[in-house]
Amino acid sequence: MHTLFPVQNSAQNSRLDATPEPDIEAIQWSLISHLVECFLLEQWVDEHLIQVTTTTEYLANHQTSQPQDAHQFLASLPQQYQDFFDQDNPLMVMKIDQERQLLLLVEPAYASPWRLSKFCLPVIYNVNLSLNSNLNSILNNSHHVDSALLEPVSLAQQLLDIFLSMMDSTALSDVGVLKLKESLEASFIAQQQSATANITTTVCQYPHWHQTLIAAEQWASLMDRPFHPLAKGKLGFTVTDYERYMAEFNQPIKLVWVAIAKSHVMVADHVKDATTQNPATYLLDTTQQQSLMRELDDKGIADTHIAMPVHPWQMTHVIDDMYADDLANGTVVALKFDALITYASSSMRSMLIDTDTPNSIKLPIGVYALNSKRYLPALKLINGEKNQAILMQARTLDSDLSSQLRLWDERLWWGYMSPSHLHDKSAINPYFYQEKPTHLGAMLRQLPADLCDDSIRLFPMASLGMLVYKQGVSYHVFDDIVQEGIHSTTQNSSQNSAQDSFQEGSPQNKKPAVIACFKNLCDVFLDTMLHCLRLGFAPEMHGQNIVIVLKDNHFTSLLLRDHDSVRIHLPWLARHHILDPEYLSPPDFKNRLYRETPKALIFYLQSLGLLVNIRAIIESLVEHYHINEDALWHEAMISIEESLVTINFDDDQRQVLRDELLNASHYPHKTLLLPVIARGSDPHGSMPAGESKTINPFKRVKNSG
Repeated sequence: MHTLFPVQNSAQNSRLDATPEPDIEAIQWSLISHLVECFLLEQWVDEHLIQVTTTTEYLANHQTSQPQDAHQFLASLPQQYQDFFDQDNPLMVMKIDQERQLLLLVEPAYASPWRLSKFCLPVIYNVNLSLNSNLNSILNNSHHVDSALLEPVSLAQQLLDIFLSMMDSTALSDVGVLKLKESLEASFIAQQQSATANITTTVCQYPHWHQTLIAAEQWASLMDRPFHPLAKGKLGFTVTDYERYMAEFNQPIKLVWVAIAKSHVMVADHVKDATTQNPATYLLDTTQQQSLMRELDDKGIADTHIAMPVHPWQMTHVIDDMYADDLANGTVVALKFDALITYASSSMRSMLIDTDTPNSIKLPIGVYALNSKRYLPALKLINGEKNQAILMQARTLDSDLSSQLRLWDERLWWGYMSPSHLHDKSAINPYFYQEKPTHLGAMLRQLPADLCDDSIRLFPMASLGMLVYKQGVSYHVFDDIVQEGIHSTTQNSSQNSAQDSFQEGSPQNKKPAVIACFKNLCDVFLDTMLHCLRLGFAPEMHGQNIVIVLKDNHFTSLLLRDHDSVRIHLPWLARHHILDPEYLSPPDFKNRLYRETPKALIFYLQSLGLLVNIRAIIESLVEHYHINEDALWHEAMISIEESLVTINFDDDQRQVLRDELLNASHYPHKTLLLPVIARGSDPHGSMPAGESKTINPFKRVKNSG
């Protein structure tokens, strides 16, 4: 059976220190599965080219009346394909052209109508080849892929070419198609590398909270954004860069430092005095600060410049070239200081410090990830400040949010800016829309002090939707949480001997405890998000952006980061006297943080919250613990139903939420690949995305109840 998760095989070299080998077949199947999902949900081709039937019906319609013909027809395929056809399974048939059909061996799904069976790859049926000639080629040992009657599609790149060939080529951007192919190839190479990373399998067992957070970020980075075929591709990174700078490899990263003339630094409103409020003050210990100040003094720039950390890749590949004039005239001064050691988070450009500090840093990196450059534009930082004000006000208006919604403080930042526009934070500042200022800056993140405690464990939710496979054995973050929870509740029990046996058993034996842990997670996540919707805003709900807090083996609250992505619906905000934040956006352009209807706001809970974040967690638990998938979706549904009853919604809010989340036949779905083609080479700072629709995942739960 195939898996969506990276798999390590034992190294071909049997030495203990040999690097494990990636499972290429597993990686290709994962990419192929995601491509199939995107192709179907994004409706790349007209529906009349796709037929859903069964294996029995298909064989009956395509063979002669002799029963043995069916077996001869399938003779060239591996046994698992023959078993699939023998069991009368669903089959999706696509017309590629007059000569070929694509057969997708599928099963019903929750977040989409169909998904690729984990046992089989897609199969090309060369319609006009005769059965006899195909059998003869097999018997004569002269079977060639290009002349096979049935041939499995084992390469994601091959499947992408097939899908593109089925589309109207006049509607495709050549540049966009090349970008899509380049990104898919980069993602394939990156997944091979990530599969060999030496990931710890005991995330919870570190003594200190910051060690667990860094380890959990390694897990979250392994799949990056689940279900996105291009997620792992980082265009701009070499193979060496990838292993040096991606979180799963747990490499210490020494930030380089530059000094920028104060005349060229725009700062956040909360930076009242750049002399005492600068990145070094928050990130460096006393000894490091003294070392940095000595260098600034020696260069005679201690009073005129602000020291700024820079990602080492950014310095070499962007700053040295883009800021060459500034480096030449002394506006920007490269420093020798490099004492601060950081570790990458799953978002690549957010850097963590392995010590007991609430402070971390977000930096720009001019790498394409998900086909957008990872800038740090002042306009987004300003909008992030505005959104944090909403989040902070919300916590004062709702007692449940006060305890369940925690915030990384993102109100301190510094960025390069032209002196003539240094104090212009209006939407008409032309330098907000130029690329150069977005590449040199920093945003500080500060954790709430009470979460910097070794009784606390912090997990990006993406880490909970991940499995680590090592030499045929899978691991899940829930293993430690559930194990410790079972131990803590039974340590004084007379059943200790039985409990020891239970703990040593396979993951499947922990199903009740795992389901209870998942329900706890859903209660915290979904209830908090529904409280937010009640007040008229939707935080970023992707698993990389939301960190869940564990205390005493119980999920207690959510910790938000990247506040620049909060969306709002003004009429609902106004009900609670939350003012229009008046987001900055280019002139004559409506900022997309505004959502015009309640449905458009609820979209983020449906798409990112449920169809990405919760779905990834469910699918990882299903594979690892062999839990019935329906049971986990049912727990998520119960969490929503309970919150709709207990939260003090207005009647119209409760009705639209119930209709959209539980009763609707379909959910909106974020499109991922067609927007890449449409964007082409535009170096935009946000991920290209559109909207289509899929089935409501709770529809199947209700139907099976």
